[in-house]
Amino acid sequence: MSRGKCAILTMVLLGCALGGYAVWHHYRQGRRILEFWGSEAAMLIRHADQVEVWRLGPQADHSRSQLQVDGQTVAVLEQVEISSLRGLVHARHALIIDRNYDWSAAPEGRLVAWNLALHFRQDGQQVTLVFATDSRLACIAGRTGVVRVTKMMDRVVEFVTPHLAGTVGQNP
Repeated sequence: MSRGKCAILTMVLLGCALGGYAVWHHYRQGRRILEFWGSEAAMLIRHADQVEVWRLGPQADHSRSQLQVDGQTVAVLEQVEISSLRGLVHARHALIIDRNYDWSAAPEGRLVAWNLALHFRQDGQQVTLVFATDSRLACIAGRTGVVRVTKMMDRVVEFVTPHLAGTVGQNP
């Protein structure tokens, strides 16, 4: 085999190996959170064309929309469309990366103040991620299972707070 053919074959094999590594690396980056959220929810988080941020608070009256979160009923105090917000693509990506969650610490079994939600919707499908910002917990509305969030929680709050009329954690 000539040197030119050897060089081309080497480059093709190296490209295949590096491509395989890239696929494996991306799979490993989000494997645990994909299992936790579920594949359909993860796809909506990453690609839904309609995204809203919801400010939540205690259920004081029944005139507001309600949300079931980890055995509690909370009120939706404010809803803001953020689908075209600059930087949203980065926030979505952060929500599906394993390193942004603390997998070693089991969340305590106490009541927490769920005060923020991100609602993703497309083609009749929807998922709502709910956060307790003080406790750094996250879950999907209507499901059981809670995961602890790392410092990414602070970035999420910083990102959405300027778009809300009220402060996260503040009730009307």
